[in-house]
Amino acid sequence: MTHFSPLSPGTTALAGLVALGASPLAAQSVSMTVEASAIPAFVAADRGFFGDLEVEVSKVGYDQVQALLVAGDTDIAWMSPIETVQFVTEGSDFRYFSTAGAQNMYNGIVVRAEEAGQYPDVLSLEGKQLGIPGFGTGTWASFRAFTRAFYDIEDPTEYFDVVTASSGALLALVEQGRVDAALLFSGSSAAARALPEFQTVFSFTEAMEAATGQPLVINGAVATGTWLDENPETAAAVVAGLDEATAWIEANPSAFASGGEYEQLAQDAGWLAGPETVDSVLSLIEEGKWYLSSEDYTQEWIGAIMTLLADGQFVEELPAQDAAFLAPGTLTASE
Repeated sequence: MTHFSPLSPGTTALAGLVALGASPLAAQSVSMTVEASAIPAFVAADRGFFGDLEVEVSKVGYDQVQALLVAGDTDIAWMSPIETVQFVTEGSDFRYFSTAGAQNMYNGIVVRAEEAGQYPDVLSLEGKQLGIPGFGTGTWASFRAFTRAFYDIEDPTEYFDVVTASSGALLALVEQGRVDAALLFSGSSAAARALPEFQTVFSFTEAMEAATGQPLVINGAVATGTWLDENPETAAAVVAGLDEATAWIEANPSAFASGGEYEQLAQDAGWLAGPETVDSVLSLIEEGKWYLSSEDYTQEWIGAIMTLLADGQFVEELPAQDAAFLAPGTLTASE
C-alpha cells in the first residue's frame, strides 16, 4: 500500500497495521477532502493512525472543500461548524461530527503596538479603518456574528470603515498605517502575536472562551447525515485516528519546524512564513492550544455555538441542533 509523503501535494492514501478487530472497516475506504491547515489528517494518514481503514486524503482550497461535499464527491470534508449550520439552513444534509484535530480559531484583530492604548478592544475601533480578507470568508461571517452577539454591533460595515485586501497584505497595511487595524487569518494572527510591532485586541477563540467557557474552531470533520447513519464505525475510526495524530503533533512540534519531518506540511499551512510565526504556532501546539480533540465535542460546546449564532443573527432561522451537529457519544468504534 502507499503511504502519504508530506512532499506530495495531492491525494494521499494510508496503510495501517493497527487492527480494529473483525469488522467491516477492513474492506472500507473513505475519501477525506481538506485544506492545508488540516495537518492532523495528513499525519494520521502518513503514520497509520487510521488503522485498517483506508483513508484517501486530498488537499484543495477551502472553498473547494465545501463544493465537493455539496456535490457528493467526498465522504468527509473539513469545514467550520458555523458554515455547516449555514449549509444546513440552505437544505444540505450536513452534520459536523467531531472536533478531533480541529484548529482553534486564533484569527483575530491586530493594531500597531504603539497605538494599543488608543485601541484596547473591538469597540474602540468604531469609525476606524478595519482591513478584512474579504466578505465571502468564514472569518468575516464569524466576525459578523460575534459583533452582534457580544458587542451589540448591528452592522459591522457601518460601525467600522471596512477595507478589503488580500490576507497576506493586511499585516503590512497595519504596519504602514494605511489601515488602523486588520482582521487576520490564523497564520497571520500567529505571526502578529510574536511581532513587537503589533498588539492583538481580539481573538475569536479567546473571546468565545471568555464569554461562554467554550473554544471556537476554524474547521472540523463534516459528512452528510446519510453517510454517518450508514458508516458510524468508520466515522469513529476516523475520529480516533485524528485524535491520535493530534496527540502526536503536540508531542513532536519540532517535526513542523524548518528541516523537520513535516516541514512541507507546515509550509503549506503558512506556519513557516517567518521565524515569529514558527515560534508562535509551535508554542501553541506544544501547550495543547492549537488543536482540539474529540473530548472537546460536547453538548455544552455545541450549545455555545448555537447560542452565538442565534444571538448573532447569523441566519434568519436556525436549524434544530441535531440537524447540524451529530450528538456527542453517537459514534462507537467496533470491538
